[in-house]
Amino acid sequence: MPVDRNDLARRIAAATPAETSRGLNFNTVFGLVTDLLGEGEARKLDPHGKGGRVDFFSYPIAEYLEITWNAVDRLEARLGSVEAVFGELGRLTVTGFLASLLGKTVFAMAGRDPRRVIASGPAGYRSAVSYGDRKVEFPGERSARMIFQHDFVPACFHSKVIETAVKATDARNVRVVGRDTDFLASEYEITWE
Repeated sequence: MPVDRNDLARRIAAATPAETSRGLNFNTVFGLVTDLLGEGEARKLDPHGKGGRVDFFSYPIAEYLEITWNAVDRLEARLGSVEAVFGELGRLTVTGFLASLLGKTVFAMAGRDPRRVIASGPAGYRSAVSYGDRKVEFPGERSARMIFQHDFVPACFHSKVIETAVKATDARNVRVVGRDTDFLASEYEITWE
């Protein structure tokens, strides 16, 4: 089933010009489209016709949303569902971030301790996007909760972002259950061994 265009329109309408995302996030979308459908399809998604951005530059989140939702529509048949495409984009976003200089720095400071990596999550997000408020709670020794407010991307994306980041630590049997709690708001229950 294609993405909900009314939902996309609401998200774009809620975005201001000051709300941006790094080029690295755009390049994750273009990269997945290129890998699965070819470079020509990635260029078609791009209103500038380039199929790429400068990793560390910031670009309007509204532009990212339009490109991403169009990519999800094109990739849904290949990956099985809208949620699967958002999940794969979330996984690849973290993989790309962890391979970048900025990601390596953030991860080096947190080490391989799952609690420290989760606690550094809001700072990691802040380095990638200019919008939103994210906080972390630790209700138990091997559990955490992340609460997102004013975030433009759905929970199925962020669930994979969080899961991939925590799996890069010494944690085992990582489980992340995310849910959208309101428009532009979501929560994530995280457990590990």
